[in-house]
Amino acid sequence: MSDSMSAAAENKPVAIVLGGTNPHVELIRQLRTKGYYVVLVDYLPDPPCAAYADRHIKESTLDADKILEIAQALKAELVISTCIDQANSTCCYVAEKLGLPHPYDYQTSLNVTDKSLMKAIMAENGIPTSPFIVLRDISELDESRIRFPAVVKPVDCNSSKGVYRADTMEEILRYTVEDFQMSRSGKVIIEGFNKGEEIQVDCFANDRGAEVIMTRQKKSIRGESGMVLQSTGSVIPAPLSGSLDRQAREIADRIASAFGLRNTPFFYQAIVTSEGISVLEFAPRIGGGLSYYLLKELAGYDSVAAAIDSFQGRKVTPAYLPVNKCYSTCLLYANPGVFDHVEGFAELKESGVIRDHFQLKSPGARIDGDMRSSNRVCAFVVEGDTPEDVRKKERIAYNRIRILDPNGQDIMNKSLIGE
Repeated sequence: MSDSMSAAAENKPVAIVLGGTNPHVELIRQLRTKGYYVVLVDYLPDPPCAAYADRHIKESTLDADKILEIAQALKAELVISTCIDQANSTCCYVAEKLGLPHPYDYQTSLNVTDKSLMKAIMAENGIPTSPFIVLRDISELDESRIRFPAVVKPVDCNSSKGVYRADTMEEILRYTVEDFQMSRSGKVIIEGFNKGEEIQVDCFANDRGAEVIMTRQKKSIRGESGMVLQSTGSVIPAPLSGSLDRQAREIADRIASAFGLRNTPFFYQAIVTSEGISVLEFAPRIGGGLSYYLLKELAGYDSVAAAIDSFQGRKVTPAYLPVNKCYSTCLLYANPGVFDHVEGFAELKESGVIRDHFQLKSPGARIDGDMRSSNRVCAFVVEGDTPEDVRKKERIAYNRIRILDPNGQDIMNKSLIGE
């Protein structure tokens, strides 16, 4: 029986999901509830989502023409990815070729997955962002154009890969060479490093501009030179003053307008400096990691349902509530080793110290110690009436949680706790 006949035998429309990451479990669940036969495409032999889909095809989501071939063979009615930048671009490419609905055109998907194009459009449209230069060859490096400290990154990689802080020209050279090897388009961006607190602003674009659903302030890893720039969690809502809150909303409107977004979730990341908000980058999708849980549980906003409606071409009117308690997400990393299991979560939840917990790695996963988002082992969420209440519960939880290897050794990276 052919692939298309196999799906047709179940009398279901076919939806292709690009990327088997954990956050796509909820996407697959909702698509199946809506009556779709769900085909997962992911190059890994056993991605986290494979067990939830009707079928798994082992191919790269970056190979747009291969995905087009699969979609044609299966007579797919929907090609979707809700939290992976490059896969979203593939979705738009395939949808335009097949005349399927999609939230924005393929050119827009290129503008937002290539950081050099994104930054240029932001600068042209008055969206505050740090100075930057784009390199297409190492010979273009010009020390006179670089302000230290600086951030070096490939223009088109996921999961914080290749994102480094550099304090010297020697480091700039080393990280630039490395990032050229990572970049699929052969471009590297170097931008100014702004001192301040990093925030994330979750939004939805509509015909009137943008609605801000939730704000978060990241708990930064105080970075020495060379460290991949990441965080140990976030504080919700972000402690923004009245003027900063207004600026955050104005920036959301400008982003929606500049990139022609009309019916899609998006979020942006920015630094709150002494001069105001400076945007790092944005993505017209929902966030990965704990984003779905946080938006749904704390603000009553189902971002996955909104993303599905957006990809189906249905007009979305997002429903959400103000966040009126204090919350903290805590992301735990491990030292290099092999992950086996976590101890302490069940007791902490039962006693009310934590609201919920998440295991982000499977037993047997090898941890290399880099501070990429893909190397987070587990996470928990704390709720309180005041920031002080939240911090007290965090300290209790950190003291009781253990990340163990197969020999029973605690490999939690405790140097990051409390940053």
